[in-house]
Amino acid sequence: MDNLLLLKLNRTIWVSLLEQEKIIEAISYFESYQNSLLMLKAEKTLKDEIMREVKYSQDVFLSRMVQFAQDYVDSGDYTNAAICYTSIFKYDQNNIDNLRDYIKCLDELGQYDLEIGLVEHLKNIGDNDIESYRLLSEICSKRNEIEKTIEYYEKYLTLKGESNITANEYNQLGCYYNLLYSNKSAKYSDIIKSLTYFEKAAKMEPFVRLFHKNATIMASKANALHIGRKHWDALLEIGQMTNDDKYDYAAFCLRSGNFEEWHKYFDSRFDKEHNRTIYPKIFKPKWDGVKDLSHSTLLVHHEQGFGDTFLMWGYMPRLLKLAKHVIFVVQDSIYELLKDNEWGVEVLPSKGTDLNKLKFDYHIPSMSVPVALKLNKDNLSVGEGYIKPNIDLVKQYKEKYFNNDKFKIGISFSGSPSGNLTRNISVENFLPLDKLDGIEIYSLTKGVEDSRFDCFKNNKVVNIAKDFNNFADTAAAMANLDVVLTSDNCILNLAGALGLKTFGLFNWHYEFRWFDLSGENVVWLTSVKPFVNNGINAWESSIEPAVEEIKKMKNELAGTAGII
Repeated sequence: MDNLLLLKLNRTIWVSLLEQEKIIEAISYFESYQNSLLMLKAEKTLKDEIMREVKYSQDVFLSRMVQFAQDYVDSGDYTNAAICYTSIFKYDQNNIDNLRDYIKCLDELGQYDLEIGLVEHLKNIGDNDIESYRLLSEICSKRNEIEKTIEYYEKYLTLKGESNITANEYNQLGCYYNLLYSNKSAKYSDIIKSLTYFEKAAKMEPFVRLFHKNATIMASKANALHIGRKHWDALLEIGQMTNDDKYDYAAFCLRSGNFEEWHKYFDSRFDKEHNRTIYPKIFKPKWDGVKDLSHSTLLVHHEQGFGDTFLMWGYMPRLLKLAKHVIFVVQDSIYELLKDNEWGVEVLPSKGTDLNKLKFDYHIPSMSVPVALKLNKDNLSVGEGYIKPNIDLVKQYKEKYFNNDKFKIGISFSGSPSGNLTRNISVENFLPLDKLDGIEIYSLTKGVEDSRFDCFKNNKVVNIAKDFNNFADTAAAMANLDVVLTSDNCILNLAGALGLKTFGLFNWHYEFRWFDLSGENVVWLTSVKPFVNNGINAWESSIEPAVEEIKKMKNELAGTAGII
């Protein structure tokens, strides 16, 4: 028997293995079979017959493997499908249908780098196939490569032609530009591009709420309140507002000075589908601002951040005029600061307070107080100096850190790690303070190592926040300062509540509560003067003029001391 016939008989092994669906073993035997056939090519008399067997066996193998692969894809078994297609691809790299299924398998398995290679190959053999660019964009999005995502998606839309682009595709491109802005670039131009594409989508399909909602989000980031108003009007007309929509609309209304609509929708924060505001279940009626409280006890319960509690504390005198008694449950780290207050408000720490055993008649979430009171721009302000630090603690901090004749500046540059990070400022941005003489700088930001301040060469930064156990400590230390320079975090609110001269630093796109930063104060707090960036993260544009004012304050104080 000749060698070729002996070899061909081995075909029955991998064919039998295929019939038994032993895929990996079949692939191994088939590849070994192919290699053995090709080794016999040196025998010239058998070359044609060998090549016929090579082609025939490949056709049989590939036909069966393609069927297996398709069955696996249909059943959602992408692991085995990928095994089949990987073997198929060695012998057939130009079947577009197979390539698309192979790409799908790699995508399901998260093999995005391999998927990109295959899509690039598909693009080349498919004569610049536009679907390949869409696929490449999707893959790059999964790999968080947002610039490449946009590049491929824009190429896809260009090849598709403007007349064929759908509203959903414009919306998708708007989402990509929003991601680019939010996660990487922080460029105003990317905000505008995102907003432009959302507006195009909304114009094409004016009754799709998603497109209008996305436009309101980007209009807010662009500080384009007139555009936001247009799309909110469209959403209100369409109806079917979700609780998330209602909360976002309330925020927009406060930001744009529409207090009546803010009052109407702000409590939807407790019913949102996403990032719902946490508030305890209380089995007593909620005060609506109308019910007579003259013979009742009102429970105010904290919510959201520390700064919110400092701000809402300023409304306690108004509530005391309405209620027989007021209880305020605050965050544990604030309790020591507020418990011995001059107003007679009963302050309790959140931890250890059993609301079911507490005696009260009505309750209200703290941030709902100005809403219940139906406050507006004319009567919203809580003024300044309504939180009083412990005098003994103030003296202790003075002896430890402030017993000098220098001009004392407190700085705070970041808030909670889980908060709005666009409000955070790098320490290096505060270096204009290093040019001033006769000053002492004190850091009020918790969790910061001393080495962070090594960039200061002329003025040492004293990291007093390391000593703070709670906000009673923070307030007592701050009471020794001449001025506070801070980003939009709880220190800003505490400084204003203490009545300290405070310069608030705000990014170009700032939080909705600051509905008017055009004046000499932030409206809510009269001792806080706003300095707003002239561009996104352009902190030098707010810090430098603030430092100039600090310099004037220092010189005026020195002049006054000289006269005395």
